[in-house]
Amino acid sequence: MDWLTICAADQTDGCIPTDKIPYLVAIAVGAVLLAVIARRTRDLSTSTLTLMAVAIAINLVLGSLTVALRLPLYLDSVGTILVGALAGPWAGALTGVLANLLWSFLPIPGGAGPVAAFFAPVAAVIGLMAGFWASRGVFQIQSGDGRIGGFLALATGLGVALLGIVVAANTVGYGVTEDDPGSGDRFLLTTAVIALVGVAAAAVSGRTIFRLDGRPEAARRYLVAAATLTASVLVIAILRLLFSPTGYFSHIDGSDPDGPDGPLFGGANLSGLALQDPLGLWAAIAVGLLVGALVFLWARRGENVRFFPVWVGGITTALVGTTIATPIAAYVFGGVTGGGTDALVAVFRSLGLDVLQAVFLQSLLSDPLDKAISYTIVFLILGALPITMRTMYSRGETTVAA
Repeated sequence: MDWLTICAADQTDGCIPTDKIPYLVAIAVGAVLLAVIARRTRDLSTSTLTLMAVAIAINLVLGSLTVALRLPLYLDSVGTILVGALAGPWAGALTGVLANLLWSFLPIPGGAGPVAAFFAPVAAVIGLMAGFWASRGVFQIQSGDGRIGGFLALATGLGVALLGIVVAANTVGYGVTEDDPGSGDRFLLTTAVIALVGVAAAAVSGRTIFRLDGRPEAARRYLVAAATLTASVLVIAILRLLFSPTGYFSHIDGSDPDGPDGPLFGGANLSGLALQDPLGLWAAIAVGLLVGALVFLWARRGENVRFFPVWVGGITTALVGTTIATPIAAYVFGGVTGGGTDALVAVFRSLGLDVLQAVFLQSLLSDPLDKAISYTIVFLILGALPITMRTMYSRGETTVAA
């Protein structure tokens, strides 16, 4: 808890700058307000409080593990999403804030410092989003439900926006460089245009091809295709995040003595697992297509295809969280938070991007994967819970399928 001391005039490390004190006070006040709101909505039952304690432990274990291994993911919101789904958005938000505040005090990887505490608002938003998406049926919707059209339209908008980012990065340039003062304005303008195009694509597709009320067979057919495509893209993205020439394993060369528990993987050199392009790219695509084919066969059986709305909920949660986390990571910590994502920020910085843009692009790479995985884990947990346990919580019967 030494970091809680206020910085002296010439001190910069191991303390809190005076201009950041109001921010931390606001977080503490926010935690109290969340508790009051959750209490007034009658979500804080004895069973919910017990679940919150377990969820906080899950967050701390998974989060500290990813920090210790310097993985380019977080996985520190699984418990938050679980509480949001079962006990509502306010209980989920309170769980996220309390987990981050507690983490900042514990002598575990990622803790005993201000990083987790400063990102508490992001954890709160994740809890709110989890409760929101659970109320919209991501954990219970059936394959023939007309509401599937809304999820498909939203996914279409996200896909169009992602394609727009790729096109912009390879044409006009998607970043801020030191030798081009006007690139910052171009970045903001390009981002705004891409966002508007994505929103338009979602709106148009939702009113046309994805109007699925009364068309259960069409809903199921579209859903199987969407799950297949999404699974392929996620697998390719994960493989590139880990095994690309600048991915996770490219930095594990045995020369990192400064990890929380000493050299990572005992000082082993695993950089050989980073495959050079074009072999690495084609290998990732081949594996992604193979997994997509398997998902297609699997999704056609029973209600397995219900994973797709779960992924949509996770990815959109990540994008909302990114808009809040990016300025915190960039302006408070200079893009260096001590996790595995720092390596990706360093890669983007080496390309000439400023801190804000490097953190933003890193978030676009890792955050959607992280939340898609986290939502999937929660979906599996919810499916394994007996109905008698789900009904112990205020939203368990209405947000989770039997």
